[in-house]
Amino acid sequence: MSERDQKKRRGRIPQGGDLNMHFMVWIVLLLSLVYGCNGSLDGTIIAVELPEEGSTSETGARLIAFDAKAPGEDPVILTEDFAEASSPALSHDARYLYFQGKKDPGTPWQIWVMDLKNQSVSRVTTLPENCTDPVSLPDETVIFSRERGTAGTTVQDLWRCGRDGCCLTRITYQPSKNFDAHILLEGRVLYLSSQQYPEPKDPVLMVMRPDGTKSELYNEGCCGWEPVSSGTESDEGYVYFISTGGRLSRVLHRRPLHTFENLSEGINGTFDAVYPLRGGRCLVAFKPASEKHFGIYSLIPGEGDAPELLYRGARNLTDPIPVVAMEVRPRKLPSAVDPGNPTGLLMSQNVNQSMLPVHAGLDGDTLAKMIRISYLEGGEKNIDVEEDGSFYLKLDADRPFRIRTLNSQGETLRGPSDWLYLRPNERRACTGCHADLELAPENVQPMAVKKDPVEFYTTMN
Repeated sequence: MSERDQKKRRGRIPQGGDLNMHFMVWIVLLLSLVYGCNGSLDGTIIAVELPEEGSTSETGARLIAFDAKAPGEDPVILTEDFAEASSPALSHDARYLYFQGKKDPGTPWQIWVMDLKNQSVSRVTTLPENCTDPVSLPDETVIFSRERGTAGTTVQDLWRCGRDGCCLTRITYQPSKNFDAHILLEGRVLYLSSQQYPEPKDPVLMVMRPDGTKSELYNEGCCGWEPVSSGTESDEGYVYFISTGGRLSRVLHRRPLHTFENLSEGINGTFDAVYPLRGGRCLVAFKPASEKHFGIYSLIPGEGDAPELLYRGARNLTDPIPVVAMEVRPRKLPSAVDPGNPTGLLMSQNVNQSMLPVHAGLDGDTLAKMIRISYLEGGEKNIDVEEDGSFYLKLDADRPFRIRTLNSQGETLRGPSDWLYLRPNERRACTGCHADLELAPENVQPMAVKKDPVEFYTTMN
């Protein structure tokens, strides 16, 4: 993936019609009557206005609100006191607007929140590193991405805190760039993740519970197109996102690994952001091939029709969000995380069940007899698997590790895996080694769980 694709979702680099008034009235009624919105910005759409590509302007990106009923009017500038502001995210009652902002050029990004009833602004984070990509949870906390250095490279972890910045908690631990999180109606969090160590990998969509447990692959794109934005969920059960090359894409939430669709086929232009509306429509940031700038449009995905213009400014616009309260709020999921327990448990039913072939060039057999656990900070251990291919482990919590399967000759069959981690007191189980995550496990009791777990954690090193 190009550097441009990697950065464009950060609100720093943009990808670079005639107005139908009848359609404008229709879309405004959809937003204001069907959704029902609250606050001083009723009936508006918030978006990010980006500087021209290559601009050296210190003001950078800013948040605006425009009225779709009055496309000729100047937008309201929401972040005039900021040098840069982007990545807007609404609370589910549409009262609070979270965003990443810089008061002064050259300072780190921080998370801010605006009360849309009076447009008062307060700071959420005060940290020395860049803090970006906020998303509001139904319990009034916020998840955001925070930079750090590890193993000689820069990564981004997801953190969680209260609206006032209290109770700061880290929730991801793999050496990856984790960012652009969104919450699903079921309560889990969808986010972009790109491994950075030991070598960079293309981004994939991951999903986890809001406490960081049960993190797993959601979708890795298709046909050479990987996701470059996280997904947003529609009432019809689709999750929409942007793929490389400005393609509008979606998957079915009930089968995200195997239902990838490219919705840009036959549409002459480039997409930069998508936000599903009720009734099957989506707001999109779109640039027709004949235009210079991205504007805010609406379309019905999957029909192949060109998007219909809602608002075009003098600059690139992206990340549109209607100021409306959600009729159905995401679930609040309980957490099993216990900071008093420094370990977690991991079980696999059969490591020989996999979608991946074994490595080529083996001299020995192709049946896994052992696994090798390797921690990121050092330390590894070979562990025998049971006759049915199962294992059961007690490992350090909040400490990234990888697994590879070995035959009886000690050769690597599959792996190493992507980086995994367990939260304190977490219990995780998998069907196999790189097995299809949509595959239901066999209804049998693995031999490994009939014994105590094999222990490999810090106090033993």
